[in-house]
Amino acid sequence: MSNKFFIPNLHSGAGGPWIFCRRLKDELVKQGLDYSKDAQNRLSIISGSPQKDKFNILRLDGLYFSKDKRNKPIFKSREAFDHIVYQGEFCKQQYEAFTGTIKDSSIIRNGVPECFFEKNTETLPQKRPIVVASAEWRRHKRLQEIIEAFCSPKLKNIELWVLNASGKTKEKLPENIKLLPHYKPNSLPKVLQSANAMIHLGWLDWCPNSVVEGLASGLPVLCSHNGGTKELVKDDGIIIQLEEDYKIGSFVNLYSPPKVDIEIIVNGILEIIEIPKIKTRDDLKISNVAIQYKQLFK
Repeated sequence: MSNKFFIPNLHSGAGGPWIFCRRLKDELVKQGLDYSKDAQNRLSIISGSPQKDKFNILRLDGLYFSKDKRNKPIFKSREAFDHIVYQGEFCKQQYEAFTGTIKDSSIIRNGVPECFFEKNTETLPQKRPIVVASAEWRRHKRLQEIIEAFCSPKLKNIELWVLNASGKTKEKLPENIKLLPHYKPNSLPKVLQSANAMIHLGWLDWCPNSVVEGLASGLPVLCSHNGGTKELVKDDGIIIQLEEDYKIGSFVNLYSPPKVDIEIIVNGILEIIEIPKIKTRDDLKISNVAIQYKQLFK
C-alpha cells in the first residue's frame, strides 16, 4: 500500500460530500498517510479527470433523477476512473441503472469524528422528549411535513428542534417547535445528545451526513423507506412507508415528492421516542471508514 494520497477537488465545494471528504483527509493523515499532489492514489469527489499512471478513485454522491445534462460530466468521470466508491447499495444500483454499465467498485458509507461518539457532560436542558431534525429546507427533505406533524395535538408534549433553521420561516409555530441556528461541528454533539431521537424523512436521499451524526450521537432515527437512508439506520430506528416503492432507474421530479399521510408521521414519532438510545455504531466512526479507504489504495 502506498502511504500517499491526494484529493484534487477537495476545496471545490461546500456541501455534504466535501464536508465528509475533508474529515476523511484529516483522519487519513492522522493515521500516518502523506497528503501529496504527487501521490499514486488520487481520490476525486463526484467528477474529475483521471491522471495517467495513477490509481484514480471516484467517490460518487447522488445524481440528478431526471434527464439532466448535469449528469453528463458525472457519468463521463465514472467511466474514466479506475475504481468507484458508492455511499450505499441504493447509490450503486441507481448509477448502474442510469448508465447501463457496471464498474469495479466498493461501498463505503460516510463517517464522523470521535467527538460525536464521546459522552457530553454539557447537554442542553430537557423538560420533555425532544426529536431533532437536521436538513436543508429543500422540498424533498419534507421539513414542511415534519412541522405539520408536530402541530398535531397528539405531539404537543414532544418537542421538535430544527437545526439550521433560524430565520428560515416567518410562520407562527406551536411552542413545542424550536428553530435552532447552525452549530459548528465541535458544538453539534452536545445538541444532538440532548435529544431523544432524530427524524429524517428525505425522499430518495443517499447517505445523509446529518443521519450519520445523529446515529453516532446515540439517537434512534425515524426515516422514510425509499432511498439509501434506511441502509444507514438499519435496526437503530423506525422505517416508515410514506409513498409507493421507488423503482430503481426511474425518472422523477425530486423536488415534487409524493403527498404523504401526516398521521403516519405522527404515529412514527410517538414510536421513535420510546426507543432507547443507541449504545454504539463503530461502523460510522471516521477512523474505521478511513481504514476501508486505505485498503483501496495501491
